Amino acid sequence: MSATDGTRRELPARPSKEHLRKQAKRLADRQSLGLAQAQRKIAAGYGFATWADLMHRVDSARGGETAAPLSPLAAAARAGDLAAVRRFLRDGHAIEGDRGDRGTPLWHACTSDAPAEARIAIAEALLAAGAQIRNDGAGGTALHAAAARGPLALVELLIRNGALEWQGDRKGRPPLAAAKKGDAVDKAAIVELLDRPVIRDREFRAAVAAIRRGDVGALARLLDAEPRLLRERIVEPECYREAARPQYFRDPKLFWFIANNPTLMKRMPDNIVEVAEAMIARGVDKADLDYALELVMTSSPAREQGLQIPLVELLLGAGATATTQAIAMTLGHRELAPIQALLRMGHRMTAPMAAALGRTDQLSGLLRTAPADEIQNALGMAVINGRTDAALLALDAGADPNQFLPVHTHSLPLHQAVLDENLGLMELLVARGARTDIADKLWNGTPLDWTIHLGKDRARSWLERLGDPHREQLQVG
Repeated sequence: MSATDGTRRELPARPSKEHLRKQAKRLADRQSLGLAQAQRKIAAGYGFATWADLMHRVDSARGGETAAPLSPLAAAARAGDLAAVRRFLRDGHAIEGDRGDRGTPLWHACTSDAPAEARIAIAEALLAAGAQIRNDGAGGTALHAAAARGPLALVELLIRNGALEWQGDRKGRPPLAAAKKGDAVDKAAIVELLDRPVIRDREFRAAVAAIRRGDVGALARLLDAEPRLLRERIVEPECYREAARPQYFRDPKLFWFIANNPTLMKRMPDNIVEVAEAMIARGVDKADLDYALELVMTSSPAREQGLQIPLVELLLGAGATATTQAIAMTLGHRELAPIQALLRMGHRMTAPMAAALGRTDQLSGLLRTAPADEIQNALGMAVINGRTDAALLALDAGADPNQFLPVHTHSLPLHQAVLDENLGLMELLVARGARTDIADKLWNGTPLDWTIHLGKDRARSWLERLGDPHREQLQVG
């Protein structure tokens, strides 16, 4: 008996959304229907007025009869009811929904089975009203939901508004994994968009593949045939360039790939120095040498394979400069071996360097003549690298514990101290005036929120025993 012969069918006790979606796709193919029209027919066959109503019934059945109903805003977002969403927003309903919603209204909009146009319009309305785009839902972030369900335009909208294509769900899986498992009509385009960097130039793609294989000969032939490959940038999709937050490794140059930072190779070729030499011999711009040096200095895969220092030495010998930014990023990622290599090669010691390395004997003298911004940076590097004695010296020199950090700039010293559950450092910062109620600028979490999310139980207990010594909540934009 079919779902479209006029006879109502009964749902099983534990209905499957995936099975129903496949039914709709098969019906659409068999009768040359649009997917939305096929979904409506399937819903009608089960006695529901709309596909959204059918999906709500599935949610209820799988969640049990005692499952709490969604808040009005989340329910409207889930149903694809744009008018209701706008009305609830005007009436001041909580933009992140209620605790029992099993996901934010934005997440429910993205995972909804409503028509694509309604889901996009609802997402736009929620984002315009200030919805937090990086919050976890029941199955990951809003970007995970959009990646699995589509359409591409919704995924692009989220990225433009600050969604992070590398942010994992609660099992650490990125949105790309959700896209590969999903059932979006434009699945291939979504997978391509999320599989960064997006390389559509065939010759560029071949050159990157040669770098990853360590095939010096093939790379040399490509570069000799196409000298532009060392000068041009990959041009990635527009949504990344329009993103609210600058994207790491966006529109990369070919030479940058030698660092494997971000990690794009499970294992770097053992002859990566020879690969880099072949490229340098054909003319690499000074700016690319400098940036590649920064990437190498902060590359944990290069360090783990014993390739970091040989690459650093090669790049410096080729004329690369370790910029102030490169040194700050290296210290901020606890990659101290490249800093020690720079010092061995004659680089001047600075207060942030001494603080990160824990060289308090040198730090005391450097702080006496350091400008205010360098003193502040010294505090940040001391905290990130767990150097309590160095942090004390920087605080004594006038560093402010409530300034955002020079690296990981979304967070404060106290946020970073809780990551290591460094109770001595936490105690020092709070004793010197560090506020416990300031939210970070990326996840909108206080230090206590971080301890809860990351399962840092000792740090959480310490902060909860401390209580909130501040009566006013400081809002962070």
